[in-house]
Amino acid sequence: MGLNMKLRNDTNRRRAPRAGGRIALGIWFAACALSSSALHAQVPGASALTGVDDQNLPSGARLTTTYRPGQGRLQVQGARGVGAAAALGTLQVQMPAGITLGRASTTRVMGRMPIVEGVAKGRVEDKGAADSQAKYFTLYPLAYRGVPLAKGSDYLAVVSADDGQVLQTRERGVPTSVDAAIPTITADAAAAAARAEAGAEFFPSSEAPHLEVWVDEQQKGHLSWAIKLDNRSETQPRARIYWVAATGAARSLHWESTIFHTHFGIVSGELWESSPFKPMVNRSLQDMTISRSDGTSVVSGIDGRYGFPAGVGLATLSATLQGPFFQVSNKAGANLARSVSSTPAVSANLNFGSNGDLELSQSSAFYWANIARRVAGILAPPELASLPINVNIASTCNAYWDGSSINFFQAGGGCPNTAYSDVVMHEYGHGIDAVKGGILDGGYSEGFGDALAILGTRQSCLGRDFLGAGTCLRPATDLVMWPPAAGEGVHAIGRRYAGFTWELVQQLKRTYSDEDAFSLATRLVMAAASANPSDIPDAVRLSFIADDTDGNLATCSPHFNELAAAADSRHIPRPANCEMPADGNQARAGAAQFPWTPPIAISANSNLATVTLTLPTAMQVHIVANTSAHATGKGAVQFSTGFYNQSAVNVMWTDSLRAVTAMAGRHWSNFGSTFSITLPAGTHRFYWKLWTSANLELSAGSILVEAFPMDTSVTGVAAAATVSISTVDARGRITLQR
Repeated sequence: MGLNMKLRNDTNRRRAPRAGGRIALGIWFAACALSSSALHAQVPGASALTGVDDQNLPSGARLTTTYRPGQGRLQVQGARGVGAAAALGTLQVQMPAGITLGRASTTRVMGRMPIVEGVAKGRVEDKGAADSQAKYFTLYPLAYRGVPLAKGSDYLAVVSADDGQVLQTRERGVPTSVDAAIPTITADAAAAAARAEAGAEFFPSSEAPHLEVWVDEQQKGHLSWAIKLDNRSETQPRARIYWVAATGAARSLHWESTIFHTHFGIVSGELWESSPFKPMVNRSLQDMTISRSDGTSVVSGIDGRYGFPAGVGLATLSATLQGPFFQVSNKAGANLARSVSSTPAVSANLNFGSNGDLELSQSSAFYWANIARRVAGILAPPELASLPINVNIASTCNAYWDGSSINFFQAGGGCPNTAYSDVVMHEYGHGIDAVKGGILDGGYSEGFGDALAILGTRQSCLGRDFLGAGTCLRPATDLVMWPPAAGEGVHAIGRRYAGFTWELVQQLKRTYSDEDAFSLATRLVMAAASANPSDIPDAVRLSFIADDTDGNLATCSPHFNELAAAADSRHIPRPANCEMPADGNQARAGAAQFPWTPPIAISANSNLATVTLTLPTAMQVHIVANTSAHATGKGAVQFSTGFYNQSAVNVMWTDSLRAVTAMAGRHWSNFGSTFSITLPAGTHRFYWKLWTSANLELSAGSILVEAFPMDTSVTGVAAAATVSISTVDARGRITLQR
């Protein structure tokens, strides 16, 4: 038939996770299975950045959090909601005296958002996703008599995008009392107290001290000066934020490190595809500023293309690795730059051909940082804009986020240059966590960085080839269980969230294509990130909330089973098992007939009809399709038909494949297919497919879809299914309601 035929087995069969390499983590990964001495032996040259600062990373455990079913409506402004302002509308919020809500940060989730497609080929495209679950996560900072509360003290409203109904609310870190609103200690005195405690190596940062209310573990609010200090070192950075009491004695209430370290692999222009041990590739560079000699500039698109609105004759076009979101700085020499002279009639291509680590690290970091931003899809344009990326820092075996930039080291000491794919995406994850309300919990922040790398690179190994070709630092396939052991490091704690994310993708693949599974998992994980989770269990809960459709977690959301299985795989606490509303225990069926009068002509691989099912619980689904055809040429035609759950016309489920011969002339041949599959709760889409390379005509046809409950002995469990069927000529559409 001249067809490139691919067959897929029944997706009920779970795909085995890819096996990871031996656990051999660098020192900042705090491996569970290896002693610190063994880690040092495997990563020679690792610097001593696991000092006291690593023991004072943020912890969300101090925050008291209360979730409640929502009431009222909230009018959210802005077409996409990302970064838009929100008005309170009829929302009623009860706060202690003196506590007020500030200007909201609103993120639109679970609707249409950028989805990564073809990352392995260096291509990212916007692809629409179903909008039926769209909602807004609206996060309000809090203030006490005009003084902002420190990070983590906030109010969250989860709002339906359809009607503004408030589905869930969260109050977090709300103090039961506050000691003052007016300071009696000066900022200078507080800064001196912070420096005295930190030590002589610390100096004030460029950010001036400012007043905040720090809420302690007992939910008592303390007026304090927030003061940032650092040691002004790029190779062995140390940076802290102190909250110093602003009344009474100038004493430190709390401090935490703002440096987050990691190790990983590579990719990027000419750039590293996955790690410095893999081949270089040439990739389009998106979101890069291109300047023209007349003083104007433009920004490249997702495919690397750029264009000025009008020509000016012969001109010079130039660029460095800079754009609206990232600014690459080479700490070991000159920054990469390219220029070319051209007229408007000739394409002016700027190719950042790179040679050696010191150049490849620059283009790789720029490329993968932009990929990470697009994968996340939850940042407003001003958030993390013009973020510095420092590469080729004169040290080895590390990378870090320092509160205002991401930083990568040179190769050496047994480690590759760290400005490559996994590492860049991980460090940028810290930046997203920071800008979405502040890093509240080091374990979650490390896990989220890993999750972003998993979703962006679409593979389960964090730190590919770090200890040599074929090695893996941190396999997300490892079963690292909650809760963490006492004293466990933040990187090891974060492995639970990376494992949850990877397992969520695997669970979704049982129903969806690979593309759709990664897309949906990305939306669920990023929706949680936009609400600034307190810790890993809170992030998991927020994904359930993002998936919820009625404001009640006790009823099943479309992907409850997949989320629950992913959480259970790492023993992470989650909402209780859901119940379907009582609706009888009978089966449901939908059918459509389509006359195709006059007969429709088919001459290539085609989708004949689309079937959409919404199942309230796991059900056994039967599909039966039938029509007839004849060949319009001189001889008989052989072709195939069957079903699959994505629209690509050259893929079918193996068990549904049927071989058919259609006679020439007006001799009609009956054909069709049947298929049975067990599906979890949620919305599923099938396509009735036909493979042919010759001309056919099809006459009247029909489709029957039946959904049966898995356990008819259980009463009070809904087995209703909503089925809609649409055909190629839009006739015969039917929707079966409950």
